[in-house]
Formats: sequence, C-alpha cells, structure tokens
Amino acid sequence: MDFPGSVQNFIYLLSKLGQQNKMFSEKAIEYFWSSLLLKKLSQNVRFSDVFWRFVFFGKSGKERADLMESAISELIVEHPEFAFMDFKGELGGAFKEDSPLFYRTCAYADGMIDGLSIRDIDLLIGPFYTGMFSFAIDSNLLYSDIIVPMEILDMMVDLLEIEPGMTVYDPAFGYGRAFYTIFRREGFDYTSFAGLEIDPRKWRLTKIILSLVGIDVSKLVRGDSLVKPTKETLYVEEQYDRVIIEPPTGERMVLQELKTDFFLRNILNISSGLISQWDFINHGMRSMKDDGKLVTLITRGELREGNKEIIDNDWLEAVIQLPLGAVHGGNDDCCLLVLNKAKPVGRKGQVFMSVSRSSGREPFCFEVREENLLLSSVMRNFRDWKGESGVCALVPIDTIKNSGYSLVPGDYSIIPVKKDQLPEDYEIFLTSPTVELDSIGEFLESHRYLRKSKNAELPEGHEPDEKEYKGKVYKYPRLEVDEKGIVQLVSLKEYAGDLTKAAEKSLLRKNDIIFNRRDDITTIGLVTYIPSGASILPSGNHIVFRVAGEYDPVKVFNILRSDYGQFLIREATKHLFMEFLPLHAIQAMRLPVEAIKADRPEQSGSQDKRISTDEGSDSDV
Repeated sequence: MDFPGSVQNFIYLLSKLGQQNKMFSEKAIEYFWSSLLLKKLSQNVRFSDVFWRFVFFGKSGKERADLMESAISELIVEHPEFAFMDFKGELGGAFKEDSPLFYRTCAYADGMIDGLSIRDIDLLIGPFYTGMFSFAIDSNLLYSDIIVPMEILDMMVDLLEIEPGMTVYDPAFGYGRAFYTIFRREGFDYTSFAGLEIDPRKWRLTKIILSLVGIDVSKLVRGDSLVKPTKETLYVEEQYDRVIIEPPTGERMVLQELKTDFFLRNILNISSGLISQWDFINHGMRSMKDDGKLVTLITRGELREGNKEIIDNDWLEAVIQLPLGAVHGGNDDCCLLVLNKAKPVGRKGQVFMSVSRSSGREPFCFEVREENLLLSSVMRNFRDWKGESGVCALVPIDTIKNSGYSLVPGDYSIIPVKKDQLPEDYEIFLTSPTVELDSIGEFLESHRYLRKSKNAELPEGHEPDEKEYKGKVYKYPRLEVDEKGIVQLVSLKEYAGDLTKAAEKSLLRKNDIIFNRRDDITTIGLVTYIPSGASILPSGNHIVFRVAGEYDPVKVFNILRSDYGQFLIREATKHLFMEFLPLHAIQAMRLPVEAIKADRPEQSGSQDKRISTDEGSDSDV
C-alpha cells in the first residue's frame, strides 16, 4: 500500500466532507480511530475471547459499523475499562444518513486500516496523530475551542520542567494534545496523566486515540472542572506535580455551552460557567501540590483582586507574550503564564517577562517555524534566568505590585530604548513602577468645545453657560514636526466658528504633546513655542496631552517617540481594522515613573538639549 498517498487521499475526503457537513467529518474521524483501535486490540491475546466472534475486517459501511458496535459491547462486558468506547448505536446510526461522501470516506478508511499490520500501526501512530488528527483540528474538521500550534504546546511543556514519574493534570484536556506532547518525549513513558473533559465526544475520541498511543487513560474522566462549592472548606481536589491548561475560550464558546447543557446548569447555579479563564486557573492552582508548577494560556491583562495571591505569594514565575495569531479562535492578546509554588532561590522575587516582536497580522507559522525569538531566545533566557534587551527581562515582584499588578509584558520597559533616553542606571529604569498616562496629566480634544448650538454638550466637569470665548483663534489643521519632533506651527487658518468659554483650556500651550488620531498615528509632536498673542486651536484629528504634577513633559515626549513608545502605540492599535488611535488607548499606555519624573532645578538643562533626536520615528503628516 502507498501509505503516504493513502493518508493524503483520506484527508482530502475528510476535508471535502467537512465542507459539506462538519458533523459528518467528526463522525468519520471517530469511525477511523475506533476501527484502528479495534484492529490493534483484536491482535492482542488478552482480548481474543471477544474478537474471535466478530469478523468485521474486510467488510465496510453499515455492516462493519454494526459489527464493530457489537464487538465493543462484548469488550466492555469483559473489560469494563473500555466503557468509554460505548457509542450507543451512533456508529451504525451514522450510515442511515443520506451522505454518499460519508460512505465513501469511511469505505476508504476501511481499506486503509485493513492493509495495516500491528507493527505498521505501532510505527505510524505518531505520524497519524500529528498529521491527520492535528490537520483535522487546524482545518476545523473537528470542533475545538481554541487552536494552539504544536510549537506552543512544546513550549508549554518545556516551561513545566517535568521530570519522569511526575503526575500531570489538565482540567480541560480537550483532544489531549498536551498529554501526547509530553508522552512522546523520551523518558516520559511512565508519566501519570489525569484530567477532566466535559464534552462527551471529545472525551471519547481522546481516550480512543491516546489508548492507541499507549497512554494509560484510566484517569481521564468526563467531568466539569468549573463545578465548585459555596464554601472554601468544602473543596476536595486531587493534588498533582504539574498542571497544564488551555482554558476553553473563543468564538465557538456558545456551541460548547449548548452541547454541554451549560445554560441549564447556569440557571440551576450548579456551575460558574465558561465565563472566565481564571475559573480554570484557580481550579488548577487548587490542584497543585505544595511544590507544584502550572503553565496556562491566558489573555493578558491586570489581575483581579482575588488572584493577586500569585504575586503576593511569589508564585508567578513567567509571563511570555505570544505573537499575533498564535491562538486561533481566541483573543489575540495571549500569553503563557507560569506559576511555581516552589520557585528556586535564585528566581525568588522576580518574574521572567518577554514580549513578542510581532507587529502585524501575518500568519503565526512565519513567526514560529523560522527559529525566531519565541522558540530560541526566550526559552534560552528562561533556562538561564536572564534578560535580553528587546526580548525579555527579569521584573521584580515589587515593580509589578506598584504597577497595578499588570501582567502585560509591554507595560514594562523590555523594548529597547536609546541609551541617551534612559537614566544612567538601566536597571532602575527597568525595575521602575509604571503609571498610566491618564494619571499623570490631562487629555484634551478640541471638538468637545465647539459650540454648535446653545445647548451643546460640554466636557465633564464644566457647567453649561451662555458665555463664548472671545478673541481671534487660529486652527492648526495638521501636525507637522521637524527632525526632533518639535511642532511646526505652519498652515494656520483663522477659525470662524463659535467656541464655548471653556475652549480656552484646549488652546495649545508650551510643552503640550500632540498625538495624531488617524493617518500617521506614530508621529508625535511637542509644542515648544507659541507666537506672542496667538490662540491656536488643535484640529479635531489631534489629541493633546498636557503633563502635570511631578512629571517632566519633555521626558514623557522622549519616551513616547522612542522605540518603546512606538511599541506601545502599535500595541494599542494592532486590533483595529483601520489605522486609528482612540483616546482610551492612549490613556491606558504606561510609562516608567523613574524615566519621566521631573529633575530637581539644579539638574535640569535647556529644553532643546533635553529633546532626543530619533529620526527613524518621525515623519510629517
């Protein structure tokens, strides 16, 4: 048999079947793996008392499916550990449907399996799994919540630092790809696996496939890891050495909720529902031994109050940002989170954080499979426990606490910044707490002050009045800057409209920082000079930031124009279909406190000398 060609043909038939009806492609895949497992079991003397009565090889279609189900029923009676294979008539029932392509696909699978010896099955089960099964998930021929490339699963296993003989637990194991990834590694044959899966079809298919691989599936149970008591004292959880989690999330969530009676369970208040990745993570933390370790996929962000213990107890070991598109069907802002209840002494008090250099929406395969920083630099530096400019850093626990418990690697100064824009001690800059721009100044938008009617809406905090701003006003239509980012007040036009009295506040002042709302959003300008007696109103395309308090506007401006600042802007806009910089995205940007504090009077020089030149970041609009 031309085995590679046969697999290719079978996958082609599966893909065409999935395009017609994914339910049929799922059933055809179940049919294939079940038939393959029965072929292997039939050649084992332990089960000869069952299979000698059923001769289904050489047959096809409904006749073969009915014989397979009869053999499975007898197998379960004699060997209850195979109860998970009970299809309850589904195998034969599928052939009652009117789908010629389904019959043809299953018939092709029959011929391919009948041509395999037991030795063939043992040798080819790995390629079967990684090729055919992974293709079925990646091509949406099987239902899956999220799709994580095998490269990322390999990385998660590396981060777990598993030792032979350890127990590994997954509270939502799906198709068991994490277990397979661990098991295939040399020396992990005797690793004990345990897990829960609520979806009955996933649970059954996964146990069938992993049984073929040789994994003990007795502790892979159908169950709901989200069921929890109202009292903490009632928790009863098994403890494991290692926990690995891919929390179910993404666009197919409603489908899983329907398939598992989620809505009914929610009404009855039995389960908290599939509403938070932290439900799975909290369950995983309760399932860790006192010296256990956990790796999970997570949407990056700030910690909720109830989860801050992972920082306060110094359990957080690493946060690794993934490139855009690394997780299909989930949120793009994904990271790998590593928790370790027994961090080595040399790692205590620090968290390894890394950023992704991905700046666009190119397919993830181009990010990972070309030996890029994700698989090489990051993992090498994690093992060596060291930072690398622009890739990763060791961030102190206290810095994370003082930065609002943010788990966003980009909130910390990992992206390289020019040395003349940093304090003398880079470590001080790196370990500095960060603050949101919204908390160190005021944002102004001129369109809020245009009086279109007597009852025009005023900004929050301003009382309505009948007063109007009196005086000649010029409008600054478009942002133009020189090579240092200094605003060039050219092309001014006299403004003929009416303004509210409060508009005086929005007129440009010295040291204002101007952002472009659209077009070239990476261009930022600093106002260093206002002509005498001139009142200049920024365009509605501009957002003006006015730094206040103990912070230096020039330092803020320099950081925003640096590589680090440009990274923040790209991060803030990477999900937007059109190039547009919304106000809330700018307000949420975080800068290191130590880099933007105002100097004491004796330390400050002239403003022009303090403005950094970074020609690569500037352009005229």
